[in-house]
Amino acid sequence: MPEQPAPDSRIVLPDAYYVRQKDVVPIEALRQTRVTVIGTGAVGGFTSLLLAKAGFGRVDIWDHDQVEGQNLTTQWFKIHDLGKQKVAAMAEILEEFCDGLCVPHPERFVAPPVNDVVICAVDSMDTRMQLWRHIRKCRNVPLYIDTRMGAEVGKVYCLRPSETELIKRYEAEDLYPQSEAFQARCTEQTTIYCAAGLAALAVAQAVNFVANRPVNPRMMIDFRCGVMVPA
Repeated sequence: MPEQPAPDSRIVLPDAYYVRQKDVVPIEALRQTRVTVIGTGAVGGFTSLLLAKAGFGRVDIWDHDQVEGQNLTTQWFKIHDLGKQKVAAMAEILEEFCDGLCVPHPERFVAPPVNDVVICAVDSMDTRMQLWRHIRKCRNVPLYIDTRMGAEVGKVYCLRPSETELIKRYEAEDLYPQSEAFQARCTEQTTIYCAAGLAALAVAQAVNFVANRPVNPRMMIDFRCGVMVPA
């Protein structure tokens, strides 16, 4: 008797899953859009979850790190995820929340081909500079989002190839070696509310882009007083 194929284990969403946002968010367009998230720590983990729940059809997540004890408070991991590859743990979580495709890449993002929307959520300026050099060579990335967190203050940059003046400013003012970056103590680097807030800003801009609405190119928010400040 021939072997029967394994049943599809992906979740089937209820008909009402997107009902609360269907007249706000372009679900069908999102389902046709691929997003690559580089870094699945604090901001990257929340970003991946929001992308999946918003309705993006495919989310590629890249990270070579494993889940450690200091990650549990400020990142979207459970206690029993300790020791797992971050992208593997995140993929398991996303599979329980949505029916989109999450593709984990448990390795460093070096120079693979990418397309559609790319979101940077790394914690090193040197890595960020290398990533940007690669993205500049890619012809199929219409929107690049760079998220940065400093405990309770965060920034989000949204760059499109056609916005040459904004790109020049970004390269001149916002890209610099790690040796020139402010070095906070390990106990003053991350808060869960800043990570979640920045993820929300980044995903909102990705949705705006797909919906052909204006995208804010430079945002900075201070969560200590809850206000947007000039970036």
